Amino acid sequence: MEAYIFEQNGGRENLKKVTLNTPALQEGEVLIKTKAIGINPIDIQVRHSKDMLSMITGGKVPQQVILGWDVAGIIEDVGENVIGFKSGDEVYGLVNMPGLGATCATNVVASASQLAHKPDILNFTAAGATPMAALTAWQAVITLGEIKAGEKVLIHAASGGVGHFAVQLAKNLGAYVIGTASAKNEFFVRNLGVDEFIDYTAQPFEQQVHDVDVVIDTINSVEHLLRSVQVIKKNGRLVYLQPHFAGAIQAQLDMAGVSGFGVFVHSSAEVLNEISALIAEGKITPQVTQEFKFDQLREAQFVVESGRATGKIVVNVN
Repeated sequence: MEAYIFEQNGGRENLKKVTLNTPALQEGEVLIKTKAIGINPIDIQVRHSKDMLSMITGGKVPQQVILGWDVAGIIEDVGENVIGFKSGDEVYGLVNMPGLGATCATNVVASASQLAHKPDILNFTAAGATPMAALTAWQAVITLGEIKAGEKVLIHAASGGVGHFAVQLAKNLGAYVIGTASAKNEFFVRNLGVDEFIDYTAQPFEQQVHDVDVVIDTINSVEHLLRSVQVIKKNGRLVYLQPHFAGAIQAQLDMAGVSGFGVFVHSSAEVLNEISALIAEGKITPQVTQEFKFDQLREAQFVVESGRATGKIVVNVN
């Protein structure tokens, strides 16, 4: 099989496309012929940072790291004691998070317990775009945010991978949703169903909104989180995607009477099946804005690395 590896942390130039032996199946695993790979910010963070790589692998860092966690494809082979899947099934999933998913490859070995059958309504590209971002949004909106009908919710970077799923999930729950993005993404965000749109480049968001019940802050910045605390009503909730920022914001949360929750997404076929049901019902839809070929994986990472990606970036394989 072909795969993208790196042997030391750093820039995209450290990624090398190589030919490797296809891993042998263990009990409970399946072999997937990869059709699409979602590219996520964690791919770039793990490639860049030795600390992040060590954290996500529990210190068990192999000599060669294959990046990637999102995959959509077709099962080619099934290991012992696999229930619910067979060769030829179309599947998708978030593989081995936390850990190394090794999905940036033409074949992926995954635990069947982390996979779901691909909804018929999705092509492979859209399916590959979905697992990590949608599971993260689910944890932010439903598991930790506990958003309820009628609550006022502010979602930062509503045009992004996690943000655009979070908007749709919150609206499906009956919340009043405010989304922030730059002016060029206003049409995209409004089409997701937000009740209000804020152009964060025109005026600081904290001057445009106040007394919200929940903020979902996807921005990788302590300073941004502290600004978000200012717009939350007492006894409200702040959900953020950088759990390691908890210590830096706790004092301000306590002063404001706001609860804070850091998201660390985990592989979950159970939740992914619930997401699949919403997709099948047309209640949430992954938005793929750019597609790349397998030979262009470095270019796809560059788009995500820029921090300006809208929706989801996907690499198509085979």
